[in-house]
Amino acid sequence: MRLLIACDESGGLKEIICNKGTDTSDQRALQPFHNELHLAEGFNNRIQKMLLIGSSHSLLARANGSLQLVRFDQERRNVDEDDVTKQPQFDVTNFKIVSSVEGLFDEQQIIDLHKRSQKRSKPRDGFVSLCTIPTKATHVFSATKSGCIHIIEVNVEEDSLKTVQSHKVKAPLEFTQIYDLDEQMKNLVFAYGGEENLVKLADLSADFSTLKQLWEAKNVKNDRLDLKVPIWPMELKFLKPADGSFENKINYQFITISRFSHYRKYQTIHGRKPISSKALLKKGESLALLKFTNAELTPLGNLEKNEFEPLNFVTTDLRKNVMVFDSEGNLQGKIGNGDITGCVTFLDTYKHRYLLTGGLDRYARVYQLENKKLLCKCFTGGKISCLLILDDKEVEIPQTEEISKKKKARKLTQEEHLADDEELWSKLDRKVKRSKKE
Repeated sequence: MRLLIACDESGGLKEIICNKGTDTSDQRALQPFHNELHLAEGFNNRIQKMLLIGSSHSLLARANGSLQLVRFDQERRNVDEDDVTKQPQFDVTNFKIVSSVEGLFDEQQIIDLHKRSQKRSKPRDGFVSLCTIPTKATHVFSATKSGCIHIIEVNVEEDSLKTVQSHKVKAPLEFTQIYDLDEQMKNLVFAYGGEENLVKLADLSADFSTLKQLWEAKNVKNDRLDLKVPIWPMELKFLKPADGSFENKINYQFITISRFSHYRKYQTIHGRKPISSKALLKKGESLALLKFTNAELTPLGNLEKNEFEPLNFVTTDLRKNVMVFDSEGNLQGKIGNGDITGCVTFLDTYKHRYLLTGGLDRYARVYQLENKKLLCKCFTGGKISCLLILDDKEVEIPQTEEISKKKKARKLTQEEHLADDEELWSKLDRKVKRSKKE
């Protein structure tokens, strides 16, 4: 299994090669075969988002407002000739920055917004989204907290990046989510929202020149004390449109979670308010991330279905919990309970087989998605912002002559024991037959 991990402290990429069963917290367990740091640029230039482009390139979105195109290739690891048959054989990856674009942030906008924010830390702009555009595989969609939307053209043959178009939407943003459930759609529809910024749907023209707002959500009614319910959507996932014909109505369905643990379902054909709203946690603890696990998903994580039930999803709070809920908002269990000791800042799935987590406790974890079993756990030395699996192949571990002889000897003794057992049972059978005759 080849992991690519972005660590905040070093501002670089770590490549870790390991097999299932690896656990660096246990010296008796299997350890990684390879652990190497690449492209380190320090904390202020740390990597916030990563995106694979084909089989030989990746995009890195850094905290200094730059987007880097990285080309990588693999070569056989150097091993002493005397140890070729004794050590595992695998390829290691070389990384090289071949192009970049800069100046994608609007820091002044963030400073102005911070005056009415509930956050107390120093405001800084950052990337909230980086993904390939479904209608144009050569173009990438990026969004920042300050509401900057950038369309970047990626040319892997010429190793170049170019900013095609930029737009501004209402800030601050916690997320953007592209709608990729209609292959015939030429325009680009996406949702966005954030602190005191209600969910909005926007339409970007096919040539990326025109951006217009399609729809805006409305806040739920005041609580039992007649106080305004805080607005802070954190994540959103689309479903397919509702069945039926609805003339002159926008037909979109989606699910959101909020900073204050609200789980909401929306159908735009029924108005601007959610059709369902439920607090997942009794004390309103903060939630951050959202991934669905039991349904067919698009490459961008949207649901390939038009019904809200049945669904299972995974979400995280700002403490250390990774929780599984059903479509009614009932807690089904916790992942890594007792093992994870810090806030989980990254959550994703890989090929609907693995669940990936990483965060403040500096461990990258890979779980079996079906049964939530921990497959590997690797210490990285820094807070994890991104985690990718380049491939999930197992590394073959060579056996030395001494080990193979011991295994062979053990097999022979086991066979001898089986033969002795069979001979003993046959003797007992003969004795039983004799006693019956007498």
